[in-house]
Amino acid sequence: MRSAVDVYVLLALITLFFVLSFRVLSPFVMVLVWAAILAVALFPLFASLAQKLGDRKGLAATILALIGLIILFFPAVFVVESAVDTVAPLASALHDGNVELPPANPSVKDWPLIGERIFRLWNQASSDLGQVLKHFAPQLKDLAAFVLNMGTAMAAGLLQFALSVIFAAVILAYAQPLSQLCYRLAARLADDKGRELVDMAGATVRNVSKGILGVAVIQGGLAAIGIIVVGMPFAPFIGALAIASSIVQVPFLVLIPVIIYVWTAEPTVTALIFTAYMVPVLISDNFLKPILMARGLETPMIVILIGVIGGTVAAGLLGLFMGPVILAVFYQMVVYWTATPDDPPTADSKEKADEAS
Repeated sequence: MRSAVDVYVLLALITLFFVLSFRVLSPFVMVLVWAAILAVALFPLFASLAQKLGDRKGLAATILALIGLIILFFPAVFVVESAVDTVAPLASALHDGNVELPPANPSVKDWPLIGERIFRLWNQASSDLGQVLKHFAPQLKDLAAFVLNMGTAMAAGLLQFALSVIFAAVILAYAQPLSQLCYRLAARLADDKGRELVDMAGATVRNVSKGILGVAVIQGGLAAIGIIVVGMPFAPFIGALAIASSIVQVPFLVLIPVIIYVWTAEPTVTALIFTAYMVPVLISDNFLKPILMARGLETPMIVILIGVIGGTVAAGLLGLFMGPVILAVFYQMVVYWTATPDDPPTADSKEKADEAS
């Protein structure tokens, strides 16, 4: 009875401190999770940079943090400046009543489903824009509130991600003791298999970051270049949307409407060249992502792919990384659980046997 009471008291104390610690850290949970993902994904680059700087880990982490903050804030400042330069004169012209819309092109009537209605509304706005704005004032007010809320959410997300970059730099600076702690915790739970699971989780995060974010940045960047070159209105803003939609795995939501607009607003030759450029960009992730995500992993590609899609649907951008890690670890646990002595050794066990010999 005395031993049982001691066990219960110990468990109660552990639970108490776990709950208190979680409440203290809860405002930073998302920031810390993103920081851990960034640190794992950037560790090979960090190790190479630290080696070139004479094993100065703090300096290497600081350099990576500054580069990350510049990459994070420069496009945001560019988009905000472009939006202000575009919206401010438009608002001033609307206030003074100096905005004039050209008549609608007759080809607008041929647009499927909505062409006739847009053509009529466009011509009405061309003749009396003030009356049209008064008629749609409630909808415009709701739209303005939506845009304001979206901008506030984006600013909060940007600040959160900036904090994640800073925390990731701190994690990288103390990577060795933190990785040893993770290995010890995993070994307490699953002995040698725990270390393998930790290594596999890290490799999965790095491969997903290369296969998802790397391809998304390339895809979105190429799309943004095409959008700017073709001379679309609000090109910097739409280019930023193209990059963001590529990162969240829905580039078609931006690129397909862009292609349709170019066909309606530009000459046929320009539209053909733009389409011939944009279609390969739109489908490039279909063959680039599997190549990058499957490299160096024993987990089947289908498991990683299901984890990416399911994680994104369940938890958004964070699930993009957590989903494949969770499924990969679960898959490996099932493999360990169902393994028999007659099964051939895995690549990891072969390497360990070679090292031992």
